[in-house]
Amino acid sequence: MGLHIQTCRDHFLFVGVIIGCWVTGFYLKSVLLFIIASYLLLGLLIKKQVALLALCCLGSVLIGGRMVSFQNRQLEEGSLTAEVLIYSDTIKVNGDLVTFEGKLPEGKVMGRYQVSSLSEKDQWLSRQNWQKSLRVHGNFKIAEPIRNKHAFDYSFYLASRNFLGTLTITEILASKQTAGISSIYRWRAAAVTHVKQFFPEKLASYINALLFGYKDHEFQEIRQLFSSSGLLHFFTVSGLHVSFFFYWLERGLRRGKFTREEMLLPLLPIILIAAILFGGSISVIRAVLAYGMTVLLRLFSCHLSACDRYGIVLFLTLMIDPKVFLQTSGQLCFLMTFLLLMQRNVQVSSVIRSQFLPLLAAPLLMHLFYEFPLLGGIFTLLLLPLFQRFILPSCFALFAVSLLIPKIPYLDSWSETLLHGIEEIVFFLGRFALTTGRIPIELAIFCSLLGLFLYQRHQFFFCFLVSLFLPLLLQRLFVPAAVTFVDVGQGDSIVLQTAFNREVYVIDTGGSLSFPKEAWQQRAYQENAHASLIPFLKGEGVRQIDGLFLTHGDTDHLGDALALMTAIPVKKIYLVPGSEHHPQIAALIKQLPQGTVHWTKVGETIGRDLAITVLAPESGQGENEDSLVLKAEIEKWRFLFTGDLDQKGEEKLIQLYPHFQAEVVKLGHHGSRTSTSARFIESLSPKIGIISCGKDNRYGHPHSEVLEVMEGRSILRTDQQGMIRFSWSNWHRVQQLETWLDYRLE
Repeated sequence: MGLHIQTCRDHFLFVGVIIGCWVTGFYLKSVLLFIIASYLLLGLLIKKQVALLALCCLGSVLIGGRMVSFQNRQLEEGSLTAEVLIYSDTIKVNGDLVTFEGKLPEGKVMGRYQVSSLSEKDQWLSRQNWQKSLRVHGNFKIAEPIRNKHAFDYSFYLASRNFLGTLTITEILASKQTAGISSIYRWRAAAVTHVKQFFPEKLASYINALLFGYKDHEFQEIRQLFSSSGLLHFFTVSGLHVSFFFYWLERGLRRGKFTREEMLLPLLPIILIAAILFGGSISVIRAVLAYGMTVLLRLFSCHLSACDRYGIVLFLTLMIDPKVFLQTSGQLCFLMTFLLLMQRNVQVSSVIRSQFLPLLAAPLLMHLFYEFPLLGGIFTLLLLPLFQRFILPSCFALFAVSLLIPKIPYLDSWSETLLHGIEEIVFFLGRFALTTGRIPIELAIFCSLLGLFLYQRHQFFFCFLVSLFLPLLLQRLFVPAAVTFVDVGQGDSIVLQTAFNREVYVIDTGGSLSFPKEAWQQRAYQENAHASLIPFLKGEGVRQIDGLFLTHGDTDHLGDALALMTAIPVKKIYLVPGSEHHPQIAALIKQLPQGTVHWTKVGETIGRDLAITVLAPESGQGENEDSLVLKAEIEKWRFLFTGDLDQKGEEKLIQLYPHFQAEVVKLGHHGSRTSTSARFIESLSPKIGIISCGKDNRYGHPHSEVLEVMEGRSILRTDQQGMIRFSWSNWHRVQQLETWLDYRLE
């Protein structure tokens, strides 16, 4: 398979792609990327392109040196006293929590600090004043691997950006101001702070994200909204603001009668400054390098093809950061640019081209986001002029005006109306997103390349099949029947699914308990389900939940129910009769569509392929002792789910079902001594007991009494093992057990 590239002149493209595949293949241990790099190298060897082979070798040595320098930076976990340089433009304040990026002598760290007063918080909000080197005492910790399948991998995120780990500061001992190039970071910090102080909160989030690439907790709602519609690239990977800025800068210099040679002197330092001011992300670096190369080529009257320029920019970006393709923004911006280059050789209408661009990228989008915006290309084509000609220029103009006048009349009212209208449109477009499930990166690369090959030969139907239908089919074929105990921290959430996701049921959703704080201390947060349960379900390709069982009214069991139902449609919610009197359940029912709630009956069996039987209670008040008790049998494995049932409720179960036994029991109330009596365990005779509790939880769960009762039997705990999953192969019906942290560390 060979893509249509004009090999007679597109030499540097091969150099960039070969080195990119080699470097990324090394980090990801990807055989496919090594094969692609070897294939292209073999092509150069056959064509006797000695100069290009030499460039590949030289580039590999140079970038390899950079990789070694990053690999050698290590720091042991534990308490330490050290000097940390704070990058003031990365400071984010959420309630009483301050986070920032900093630098120790050993390398970069993510910093955390909890302020103790409102006045101290106000000091941190003046970000430009924190371009300092601090002498601090604190604790350094390396991020642990992900605790749930398909969840955001924070440890990989830090490693891909060359962070050593997280430094939690407990005491600031001394500080001193820094100078030099760090002053540019201070300018960016001052700009971000000014925007937050001058503009309404929502408008400030848009301006900071679009102009300066600054995205804090206030941007998360915008991120989710634009991600589902396929338009998030306007903020993260397009580099639109860089192009816009340099276009008007160059136009201004021309009006000032600057010649090409004279423009070079002010442009080169501005290019460096702009890379930092605009956020320094991979997309910004790519856009700045591309513009700088265009200026130099124009100055020296040189011509390089678009593919050659792409290859040089890719090589230079890899020199700056070899882990470009480990970062989502790097993968998307270089992939989209590459696909645009390859599309230029195909004579089709702009509508077809715009729709096939995200289609060709669909396999990677499935790998990264577990969903695909079906009409993302059309929406981009329609809304790109709005961003280029109105929203982006307006943000620049508003920022410039805000530096000159103390207040803009009616800004709050008209900005709120305008942004609300835009978000309503984007929310509507988000309904066309298709949940696809996660596909392996190797399959994503293969399908994208094969789809591009077919597209270049005008095989549009087969391109559609390969880019979208084939990965969807393969993902669905390998979804097994499974019972999964999701690690939602101090709470419960269990997912039961049949093979190919024919039926999916969820028992409880987890939820975070909040504790009283003063107004200035309160932090904005996303529901925990967005980091655990929802990514798992979407990663499995779940588009609809057949039933959601809520065992009782505690927050740590149903607190994230609305978040789950907003993200994934739920057909039925199963509740115990009488539990509607519980305050939390009553509040939830008010927000549900009519006909959603089903009141359980003892003895009823729910599900077609997956039979879930209600064992107790007949009715209740939504409290622990009234927890909904369910049993399920999958491939001759019997499971018992008890919610927060106490020992009194367990005794009733023994009386009602004296001969019932189960191989796997979800122990009640997170391993509290109020549950799991010795008589109950003896009656059930389980092989495995599951304890769902939070790591280092404040309640001391599981209690020692429960562990003693389970002595001699297997105990699996989400605080120690993370997600716990029982699955059965679709082809051999062999039962497998994965404890996710152990599984990931092998």
